[in-house]
Amino acid sequence: MLAREVRLLFRKELRQLLRNRGAMLTALFLPLLMILLMPLAQIASMSSASPKDLRLPPEVQLPPGLAELREDPRAILWFILTPLIATGSLLCPAVTASYIFISERETRTLELLVALPVRVGHILLAKLLAVLALAGPVSLGMFCVDAVLLLERGLGSPGYVLMLVGMLLCALACSTSTALLVSLLARDFRSASNLNGLVLGPIILGSFGLMTVVPGATFAAGVLAALYAAGAGVTTLLAMRVVTFERLLR
Repeated sequence: MLAREVRLLFRKELRQLLRNRGAMLTALFLPLLMILLMPLAQIASMSSASPKDLRLPPEVQLPPGLAELREDPRAILWFILTPLIATGSLLCPAVTASYIFISERETRTLELLVALPVRVGHILLAKLLAVLALAGPVSLGMFCVDAVLLLERGLGSPGYVLMLVGMLLCALACSTSTALLVSLLARDFRSASNLNGLVLGPIILGSFGLMTVVPGATFAAGVLAALYAAGAGVTTLLAMRVVTFERLLR
């Protein structure tokens, strides 16, 4: 059960997010591109391809992550789709979280919170939940279109689709918590964007790299989900422990 202070701050943060046109456009554009349009293009391409055209000669060497491509042509779709959805889930809340945090600091509205009887942990948790409350339904709603097509056309199993849902949620949490911590260290939106790129770039590249070494698309999505969840937990605990009101306002 959330503390009363967190609930009140959460409602305030969510109202501010919904009124912020820049944050809303960011929250809609990136999932639209990375979670809906690009996956739909891949699904349409796989649906129209002939399975015989996708068979590889036996002498072709494949990494472990693509080993099942010899038996199932759909493996190439899973290999592309999994990190693509993960990337969209990582980028969407990162930009939104940085935008609202830096804009509040620049307009000095954060100073008003200092006068309230709340702890800095309440503020960070409320912001984290507000970004997730916005990014989560948007990302999940667009992914549902992919999920329906994957199941309807026999391009993915129910287990694989459910694992993608878990991976998406964990990626959203990881990105949001990381962005909040980065925003505490950055002095302006440009610095926050650069730091987010430095942090999320290796994570995204690592996600694509992991797909090449972990066999099985469902298992690989589960591994990514576990790593994202661990990252979210570590960064959230770190922010709660090291952040003070002085650092929040500087």
